[in-house]
Amino acid sequence: MQRRMAAGLVILVLCLWGWVSATGQDVQDQAYDVYDEVIRIHVVANSDSSADQALKLVVKDEVVNLMRERLEGVEDVAEARRETGRLLPEIRQAAAHKIEAEGYDYPVQAALGEYDFPTKYYGDLVFPGGRYTAVRVVIGEGEGKNWWCVLFPPLCLVSGTDQGLSLHPGEQAQVKLKCAELLKRSTRISHGSKN
Repeated sequence: MQRRMAAGLVILVLCLWGWVSATGQDVQDQAYDVYDEVIRIHVVANSDSSADQALKLVVKDEVVNLMRERLEGVEDVAEARRETGRLLPEIRQAAAHKIEAEGYDYPVQAALGEYDFPTKYYGDLVFPGGRYTAVRVVIGEGEGKNWWCVLFPPLCLVSGTDQGLSLHPGEQAQVKLKCAELLKRSTRISHGSKN
């Protein structure tokens, strides 16, 4: 039993070391400035119905496209915040037009503020949980699952999925799969070595 626990602990430490090596940065170092250096976008669906979730993705694409166009060439986060704040009426209007074009009459809100986000992994990037400046678009009652990504610098991809960003999806999956493989191998070794 102790051997199995020790083997599992060694594998866990190796997996964590591999994960940190794969990201190329220590999470604490990355967290130091990230809260002040990005603007996130958060789109909240009216409900969890499949129709409302599909509408959320259509609205998300519309807003991300608009913001990508408006923030093109902006290199400073302070300037991006000012421009985003100035564009809130246009963001709300674009979302409202898209909602109407899709056959819905939900109200929509758009705000720029400080919001809590959980830790999020985008490929080899880690955005630690905490308060971030974000554009928050709420559709209707805003009681459905939400979608978010990093608006500035522009890391959002426009697609018909809930995934906000996927830079190198295989790398993270390979690290996780390798850890699972090692854990299984450790268990087989532990069970096979009983005398």
